[in-house]
Amino acid sequence: MKRSVCFLLVVAGCGGMLFDFGGTIIAPAIPYFESLKLFTQGEISRLTAAVVLTAAVAGLLAGWFAETIGRKRTMLFASAMAALACLPICFCDGNFWLFYAGRALQGFAAGLIGVVVPMYLAETLPAADRGKGAGVFQLMDTVGILFCSLVGLLVVKFVGAADSASVSPAAKTVAWQVVFWSSAVPAVLFFLGVLGLEESPVWLAKKAKAGVEDEQGRNENSAVRLESSTSTLFQRKYILPFVLAVVVLACNQATGINSMQYYALKMFQDAGLSNAAANVGFTAFTATMLAMTALACVFVDRKGRTFLLKLGTSGIILSLCAAGSVFVAVNQGLLAKGPVAGWCVVGAVLVYIASFSIGPGVVVWLALSELMPDRIRANGMAIAMFINMMVAFLIADRMLALVEKFGYAPVLFGFAAATVIYFITAAFFLPETKGKTLAEIEAHFAGR
Repeated sequence: MKRSVCFLLVVAGCGGMLFDFGGTIIAPAIPYFESLKLFTQGEISRLTAAVVLTAAVAGLLAGWFAETIGRKRTMLFASAMAALACLPICFCDGNFWLFYAGRALQGFAAGLIGVVVPMYLAETLPAADRGKGAGVFQLMDTVGILFCSLVGLLVVKFVGAADSASVSPAAKTVAWQVVFWSSAVPAVLFFLGVLGLEESPVWLAKKAKAGVEDEQGRNENSAVRLESSTSTLFQRKYILPFVLAVVVLACNQATGINSMQYYALKMFQDAGLSNAAANVGFTAFTATMLAMTALACVFVDRKGRTFLLKLGTSGIILSLCAAGSVFVAVNQGLLAKGPVAGWCVVGAVLVYIASFSIGPGVVVWLALSELMPDRIRANGMAIAMFINMMVAFLIADRMLALVEKFGYAPVLFGFAAATVIYFITAAFFLPETKGKTLAEIEAHFAGR
C-alpha cells in the first residue's frame, strides 16, 4: 500500500475516533450527575441528545461547507470546534444552558465529520481501498468509544465510584469534569493530521471547471446551468440510490445503536449491577465493538457489503429480543434484579454490539459514500446524514422517558422490529458494490 494511502487512512481513523467520542463521553459521567443531582432525568436526556440534534443540523449543512470552503478546511473547522467544546462544559458550574452549548458544539463538529470524512475518502482512495477507508473510519470510531469507557474506569478507580458514600461531592464533580476534558484529545489529533492532507482532487476539479466556465462568458454559463438543471435528484439514476442510502442510514439508527452507546452503562446498573461492575460491562461492550469492527475491516472487501449487513442485522434482532426477555423475566418475578440479571443483559448486549459492528457499523459508511452519484454526492450525503441524525436524536431524546414509562423490554423489542426492516432492505434491495468503481455503481442505477 502506498505511503500516501496509509497516511490518509491514519488521519481518517483519527476522524472516526472523534466522530462518536463527543456523544459517548457522557455515558460515564451520567452516574455522577445522578449522584450529585446536578441535572434532572429530563435534562440528562436533553444533554445526551443535544449532540445528535446539532449533528443532524451540521450534517444538513455539511454539503454546503464541503462545496464552499473545501473538504480539508471543513475538517479543520470541525476538529477545532470539537476541541473548544469542552470549555463551556467543564466551566458550566451546573448551568444547564452553558453545558448544553458545549454539547451542541460537540454535535455540530460530529455532523460535519460524519459527512465530509467519508466523502473525502470516496474521492481520494482507489476503488480497491474504499472498503479499508470506511473500515478504518468505523474501527477508530470504536477506539474512541472504547477510550470513553476506559476514561470511566480510570475515574472510578482513582477518584471514586458515583454510588460510593465515601466519595465527596467535590471529588465527584472533578470526576465528571475529567471525563469531559478527555474529549479534547481526539480533536487535537485529528486537527494535526488534517494539516498534512491535500485537498480533494474532485473538489479542486470542480473549482477549476467553475473558473473556466466564468471565463467562457455568460451565454455558455447559461447553457451549462440549463444542462445541470436537468440532472436533479429526482431522476431515476439519482433517486434510487438516494432513497436506498436514506433507508439504510435511518434503519442503522433505528437499531438503537446511539442510545445503546449512551445508556448501556445505565441499563446495566438498572438491571442490577453496581456502578463499578457496570463500568466493567460497558468497557466489555466497547472492546467487543472494537474487536468485531477490526474483523469487519478484513471481510468487507472480501465477503461484500450485503452479506455482512444480513449477518449483522440477524444477530441484532436475536440479541435485542434476548435482552428484552431478561427484563420481562425480572418484571414478572421470574428473575431477581441483581448481578445475575445484570450480567445476562450484558451478555445479550455484547452479542448485539458484535452483530452491529460486523455488519451495519462498517457498511453504513460505504453505503453513504458509494451509493451517491458524483453530481449529488455532497448535498445527497448531507440530506441523508440529516435524516440519520434526526432518527438518532428522537430515539436518544425519548429513550429514558420511554423506559421510565414502559420499561426496557418494549423499547428493546421496538429496536428489534425496526431491524427487521433493515434486514429486508439489505437482502432484497441493496446492490452489491464490492470492487466496483463509483462510475460503475452510478451506471448500475442509470440502467446501463
